[in-house]
Amino acid sequence: MKTLFLLLVIGVMCQNEVDTVEKLLADLKGTSAVELTALNTDYTVSKNLKENIIFNLGKAYQEQNFLCASRDKSVSDRESDIDKTNKYIAYLQKRLVDNSNRIQTLDANRCTHSSNYIERVKNDNMTLRLIIFLRNSLQNLDNNQLNRYGSYVEKFLTMYKSAKISELVELAHEFADTMFIDWNQVTPSSQGNLNTVKGQLIEMLNDMERYIREQIKNVQNLEIATGVTLADFKGAIDIENEQINYDLSSEQNNLIKLEEQLVQARLAAVNCREKGVALQQQQQRAIEDLKNEEIQYNKNKARLQEELNLFTDVYRIYSTQVGTSEDKFKQRVDDYVNDRKVDSYERSQYTLSDAVRKQVQNE
Repeated sequence: MKTLFLLLVIGVMCQNEVDTVEKLLADLKGTSAVELTALNTDYTVSKNLKENIIFNLGKAYQEQNFLCASRDKSVSDRESDIDKTNKYIAYLQKRLVDNSNRIQTLDANRCTHSSNYIERVKNDNMTLRLIIFLRNSLQNLDNNQLNRYGSYVEKFLTMYKSAKISELVELAHEFADTMFIDWNQVTPSSQGNLNTVKGQLIEMLNDMERYIREQIKNVQNLEIATGVTLADFKGAIDIENEQINYDLSSEQNNLIKLEEQLVQARLAAVNCREKGVALQQQQQRAIEDLKNEEIQYNKNKARLQEELNLFTDVYRIYSTQVGTSEDKFKQRVDDYVNDRKVDSYERSQYTLSDAVRKQVQNE
């Protein structure tokens, strides 16, 4: 377009319409200046806009990274909660197994204790019957019959004074057996006061009876207390197991929810990272777009600046030289149009022709 105007100027010059050339040159120069100004303005506006876009994308990317860090923490928290819940569930399950083993052990011990209790009560009752039998037998013996016990009675009384009652129970059994042996083979070692001996023996048997009955009562009380304690303990374990089963069910349901939350948290984290990558890519494209626009702007600016400089030079040369050397200037224009080389002028006088020639060739 600018070349067309230049040719028009040359054409006007050739037609000796010199009075309109200055106006045309001024218009061309003004148009180039306006276009250059508009280019600078548009580029400044576009650059600011794109820089704002780049800044906002960078800010959005940073905010997205913060958000993604929060998403990652949510994933880590859910994983930690699941790990803790699994450990707690394992603890509750182990507690149920341990309680079951405790009850089995207690039941086994209870069975053993009950068997021992029954056996002891049976033995104690047999001992009581033996004592009653011995006492009745002693009460019915006369002095001559009592004398037949001889040294055994003396031994029994001596041991009674020093031995424990529990040991005398065994002696009572032995004493009962002795009453059925052949007493003709026993020689008394002391006559003594047989009535006194008889009284001591009966008193001893009475003491033994009281001791054994007391033991039976204590064993019975112990058996009852043991049974009550065991029942209370098993009841406490049952209550604990009910609570454990409730907690276990709650934790298992909670585990399902946590696993679902973990899936959602991981999905959100992945989506967050993908969005961050997309923002980063958008920012990179915006940066590249700004660079390309800057390159194109510099090219256009250089072209417009060159045109403006050209028109400014033409206008300056025309306004300063054509007014005083119009004929010579026209001749130079004619020479240029006819592509003739004129050597008679100084180089400074060809400024306009050289500038126009360069512009036409570049176009």
